Amino acid sequence: MVDFIKNELKLPISGRIEGYLLDEQNPHMMYDLLGWIKSQLISRFYIDADAECPDVRDILRLADDIGAIPAYAYLGDVGDSVTGDKRAQKFEDDFLDELVAYIARLGYRAVTYMPSRNTKAQLRRLRALCEQHKLFQISGEDINQPRQSFVCEAQRDPEFANLYEATWALIAHEWRATADPEDGLFTAKSAACWPDLNDRVRAFAALA
Repeated sequence: MVDFIKNELKLPISGRIEGYLLDEQNPHMMYDLLGWIKSQLISRFYIDADAECPDVRDILRLADDIGAIPAYAYLGDVGDSVTGDKRAQKFEDDFLDELVAYIARLGYRAVTYMPSRNTKAQLRRLRALCEQHKLFQISGEDINQPRQSFVCEAQRDPEFANLYEATWALIAHEWRATADPEDGLFTAKSAACWPDLNDRVRAFAALA
């Protein structure tokens, strides 16, 4: 199989993935192969959304109307993928300062990121921009294959303690906004009670 990938398909394969595929006792063989397929082949048939994709400003208005919290999902440039299923790729880091300012002006309320996906330098830069533009920071980790632990060790870093508080604040937001749409985390009523976003997040976390 490795010979077919390298010499017939003439496609790149990292030394790590090659080692996994050459290990005859590898219990995760199919997941490792799937990870390579995702990293190398999807771009050959994936088609970007066009006419069927709504204008983001319409979605942001809808989110506000229904008490949702619209969040921008930060990807960050990828070098050597942690999970082995992402190819080295440039995303938004080259224009991140302008992007975060723009999404804040558009009406996004939050940015979501994954501590296990990105480097500390990437996340420190992003977090500083979130603070600067008063954007709520939240996190959710996805598990793509059995080599990933169900426990996210990266998120246990004390540097990311705010993400635990943010999770409790999200729980309180859902309870309160469901009972009364005016009691959500980003409503005028809540902002009047706690003008500073960090104070509001702490208050909501305590309520949960």
